[in-house]
Amino acid sequence: MARTTKQLIDENNEKRKQLNEEDLEVYEDFLLYVRTDLRVSEHETEVILMDVLDHLLEAVSHGSSAIEFFGHDVKGHADEILEELPNESNKAVMKMVMMGVAYFYSIYFIVSGIVGIFADYKTPLISTLSLLILVPIGGFFIIKMLFNIIQRYIFDKSQYKKFKETVYAGLVVGVIPAILILVPNIIFKDMMRVYIPWWIFLVIGIAIYSIYKISKKNGQN
Repeated sequence: MARTTKQLIDENNEKRKQLNEEDLEVYEDFLLYVRTDLRVSEHETEVILMDVLDHLLEAVSHGSSAIEFFGHDVKGHADEILEELPNESNKAVMKMVMMGVAYFYSIYFIVSGIVGIFADYKTPLISTLSLLILVPIGGFFIIKMLFNIIQRYIFDKSQYKKFKETVYAGLVVGVIPAILILVPNIIFKDMMRVYIPWWIFLVIGIAIYSIYKISKKNGQN
């Protein structure tokens, strides 16, 4: 019986504990580089990672080190493997974006509904719709840029690695969401304010959250 993606990840987590600290660091760089390439199927990725780990453990048991196993070129080895896997382009990114967007929408509507219980206010309709449309678009680019940053610095062993990662990631996570939230609010702030009952926000929020939880559970199988 074929193992699920989650089973493969759990098995990988247990098996790589057999590696010593130095070999584990090399393998985990390889693992992170492969997992953050979102062009390939998550399940296919985990199958390959498990296969490589099994071969690595066998090589280590015969006295080789991880860096010798990868031929002193971990990135090149990973690139060769990734080129052989089916390219699913942006499918994985879209899946992550949709999950993130569903979670964001559910929290947004539930919080708006709870606030509406205690305070009557009119919703800026155009501003809100603009925000809801821009969130998935922005999320797509944020995820792609974050994974590109991770991949770019995985094999960077310089003392400034953490600093560079933090600066670039901070710009992506801080600047893009700020633009998405502020621009519609500034441009459309006072246009088409309408009253929407608080319970409608709550019903929509709970419905979206239920869909999010079901999708997340199915995605782990």
